[in-house]
Amino acid sequence: MDTLEYLKEIADIVGNFNTETTIDKENTNILSYFYSEISSPRNLLDNYCNQVLPQPINEIDEIPIIYPFGFNISQKYAVNNAITNPISIIQGPPGTGKTQTILNIIANAILRDCNVAAVSNNNSAIQNIEEKLQKYSLDFFVAKLGNYSNKTAFIENQKQIPNIKDWHCSKKEWEKHIRNLKKIYQDLDKKLLQQNQLSLLKQNLTSIKIEKQHFEDYCALNKAKTKINLLNQIKHSNTLLKLLLFFEFFDDKKSSNFKIKTLYILSFLTFWNKEKNLFYKLLIKNPRIKIDTLIARVKNRFYALKYMEVSNEIKNLEQKLKKFDFKSKMQESTDLSMKIFYAKLHQKYSSQQRKHYKIEDLKSQANSFLQDYPLVLSTTHSIFSSLSKEISYDYLIIDEASQVDLCTGSLALNCAKKAVIVGDLKQLPNIVSSDVYEEIKKISDDLKIKDFYRYEKHSFLSSMIALFPQIPMTLLKEHYRCHPKIINFCNQKFYENQLVIMTEETNTKPLMLFKAPKGNHARDRVNQRQIDMIVKDIIPNYNLNTDDGSLGIISPYRNQVKALQEYFKDKNVKIDTVDKFQGQENKVIILSTVGNHNSDFIDNANRLNVAISRAIEQLIIIINDDESFLNTGNIGDLVRYIQYHNFDIKESKIYSIFDLLYQCYHQARQEFLKKYKKISLYDSENLIYALLSDILKDFPHLGIATHIPLKMILRDTSLLDTEEKSFALHRNTHVDFLIFNHIDKKPRLIIEVDGVAFHQTDSIQAKRDCLKEKILKKYNLDILRLRTNESEEKTKILDFLQERKL
Repeated sequence: MDTLEYLKEIADIVGNFNTETTIDKENTNILSYFYSEISSPRNLLDNYCNQVLPQPINEIDEIPIIYPFGFNISQKYAVNNAITNPISIIQGPPGTGKTQTILNIIANAILRDCNVAAVSNNNSAIQNIEEKLQKYSLDFFVAKLGNYSNKTAFIENQKQIPNIKDWHCSKKEWEKHIRNLKKIYQDLDKKLLQQNQLSLLKQNLTSIKIEKQHFEDYCALNKAKTKINLLNQIKHSNTLLKLLLFFEFFDDKKSSNFKIKTLYILSFLTFWNKEKNLFYKLLIKNPRIKIDTLIARVKNRFYALKYMEVSNEIKNLEQKLKKFDFKSKMQESTDLSMKIFYAKLHQKYSSQQRKHYKIEDLKSQANSFLQDYPLVLSTTHSIFSSLSKEISYDYLIIDEASQVDLCTGSLALNCAKKAVIVGDLKQLPNIVSSDVYEEIKKISDDLKIKDFYRYEKHSFLSSMIALFPQIPMTLLKEHYRCHPKIINFCNQKFYENQLVIMTEETNTKPLMLFKAPKGNHARDRVNQRQIDMIVKDIIPNYNLNTDDGSLGIISPYRNQVKALQEYFKDKNVKIDTVDKFQGQENKVIILSTVGNHNSDFIDNANRLNVAISRAIEQLIIIINDDESFLNTGNIGDLVRYIQYHNFDIKESKIYSIFDLLYQCYHQARQEFLKKYKKISLYDSENLIYALLSDILKDFPHLGIATHIPLKMILRDTSLLDTEEKSFALHRNTHVDFLIFNHIDKKPRLIIEVDGVAFHQTDSIQAKRDCLKEKILKKYNLDILRLRTNESEEKTKILDFLQERKL
């Protein structure tokens, strides 16, 4: 079926009925009426309906791209793509400067004598654009139109052109500004990369600090406190990794004589000449210290040195940026860009008198109007009627496009020559109401509509990405809103660790978890026990301010919100559902989950991502003390993430994984085995490691560690009998591959590779395998065995991961 006709059918079902005199007939389905005005699609709607991506126009553009509202690396790419392509997509995670990027696109369009329609599914999003422009006295070229009330308000309050005499610059000054701006860009490109690198190093330093403390707790539990002064002579963490490798291969040798084994291995490791004497001294001069204790102290020294090394890298980068005077150069870039933009506006407006328009002029004099007001703001479904239906906007910017539905988004395309689609697939999409879902799905099924056009499955953003996967797309990576520990959960869980967190650590406790006592406290989606905790415990005991607007309380359910609003009706506390809170922020956020048990609605990844990223400085989560919240789903990951970062994991029977240590050790092991071109001395383990690395590309939240001692997995051995405990704590008992969750650092799956000859039935190794499986079962750790004489390993691993929803 023709795509336009399909959209018209859907518009008949989902369109709102007119209650204002926007069109001639009242009580008319507005969306359906607008679609009836389109006999055949034009502009980008034609491309969308016919699944044809417009080709970039290779025109020489000598006008520089400016950033009068500031920029970073991601925003620079996004603006460049928007100006040089007929359609581009900007994925804007929370706090990454989405509005700033939109403002820069608008400035560059106007600089090129183009007009812009900026639209969204709600008025608050476009209001934000207008308010930002007001701060720079730039709202005089903005027309907020759309529905009848907006048009009337605009006509009644048309603004005069302000005094812009000071914005003038001569041709010579203009050219000078452009030359200086290009030079600053060249200098800034490298420094912007360094700034991002600095932020990543700070993230890394925090991870090292947290993991270091967890390892110290591990050493304390295992009574590995012995000081070894010789280790203080080692000044680089890589040396310690080589030493750890030595211990691994030392354990693999069969000679019983300690010194012979030591000297043999040292002679084998010929490329470690500089460390040879140190290794020898460490083993020979400390004969009374257990090997396990030696290894633990080496690892502890590794963390101390790694922390120092990263700290020094941070200091060096900070000095380079300070010497360059990075902040003042960025400000100079912004100032020059703004001068160029002001000069363009002076050229455009200084020689003309502003005309006073009547409401009928919006249609009859639309082209003239756009000369005066090159930026039109509207909702997506109203942009079609803001001016003449024959108008084609040079640029269409669709903000919050993940919440824009297919019908209104497509309608806006009919008015646009170029489009910039801005949104975030990881935040809440538009909702298709349950009362029309089945009806729409039946129409889609009956008409055999292609997947990417199906209204019930896609937001406008997801439809465009599915339809045109080749569209230039930029992810805004630099995050400026939340405390690093708050946003880093979203970063790891939802954004594949792609965000660069630009905010600084503070001394406050940014993450707090409260558990309501077990019981069925929730009734009709109201949890009075959680409300009492907020009112009587959390707010007074943690000195939260309910008068200055710094506190926000959110919940998945409207009934809980209404109950909370009643409690705080005389206070300045912002309270709403998570869905309504999208696009907003507060210094402190309390999330009341309400439910007695976790559910798909509460645990929805997009909803949780929005909820968490509303908090600037502190996030407080309230859950019921129920296994479904603690151990499963996205909220389960959040609970364990908070416990890991707050060092509140005493109840756990397994250790958090030492992610950084294992990664660095794995890299050192690879270097050592380069001449073998393998990760293990056993070819079978080699092949499985390569296979696992490939599989886990589609599971970015999962990591892989190799050759991990079982004693570093089991925190509490009280579940084991004497034989099991002795086996588990032996330093040579290890697992071949450990799959773990980067977010909460918990083991998820053990994979063992069994050689046929070595693991024969009734062999000693087979008995050890049974003992290991028995131990892991007690700790609810899954184990997958892969035998070297079998096949279809990839299918087995994938099935295992998917069955357990890892």
